[in-house]
Amino acid sequence: MNKLKGFLALILMLTMGSISGGAVELDKYSVPDFSIMIGTKLYTLDYANDQKKEMEITKAITENVGDIYIKTTGSEWTNNSSGKVVEVSIINKLEVKTFNGVDVVAPPTQGTEGSIVFKAVDVDTDLQLMDSVSRKGKVGSECVGYISVIEGYDFVLADTTFTGKFTNLDQIVTLKYRKKKIVVNNPPSTKITGLTAGLTFKQGERIYMLVEAVDEDKETTNVRVDVDGSQVGNSDARCYVLLNTETLGGHIVRINSRDKQGVEGEQQTLTYLVR
Repeated sequence: MNKLKGFLALILMLTMGSISGGAVELDKYSVPDFSIMIGTKLYTLDYANDQKKEMEITKAITENVGDIYIKTTGSEWTNNSSGKVVEVSIINKLEVKTFNGVDVVAPPTQGTEGSIVFKAVDVDTDLQLMDSVSRKGKVGSECVGYISVIEGYDFVLADTTFTGKFTNLDQIVTLKYRKKKIVVNNPPSTKITGLTAGLTFKQGERIYMLVEAVDEDKETTNVRVDVDGSQVGNSDARCYVLLNTETLGGHIVRINSRDKQGVEGEQQTLTYLVR
């Protein structure tokens, strides 16, 4: 509040005048704590301190010919320029024409319905995610179930001034959501050392092949090596395999990998010849 009071006091040096009055009694409204009354315009603290609303607030102050009042806690109001507590009789006579930039069509009475318009936006881009939703309920009652489920987004928070209840003043409440991070599980692969396709070996020659798991997602990967249809290696990280060079002719090596999420890597097939 100190930031706002300093900002208002700076401009008030040019706009001081007499106290404004009106026919509508302000105490008929449920005014949130730390709201600001500028002439006939009522703002919540969050709204007035929003940088996007700076031009609107500056215009309201410049055009105002009366004092500016700030509601503290309970029913107490202070004069922004003097910092002194204002008599309740003065506050009760103030007229409210707009609340957070929205026209107040008619002064509500105690016990009537209150209206809340919920606007869902992306907390990072301020992009509105869906059509605004309007809810009505008895003044003072809780508004439940107002958080919408939006595919691909997680709810973060609502305006800090929103109490969750219907009030005499029509409310516009911003609900902020954050886009979910999409995690792509890339399939694993294998790195082979010691064997390339089409090699020829002598009968009885001792040839080893190293097969290593490669997974960009850092998932534990299972590696399986088959030679001529028989499994010769199965490991979580790497396999050392002694190739069959006792049997003359062609041989087929098949290598498969799978991560702990069950995603299969592309099978690799190599051939070699023993003569």
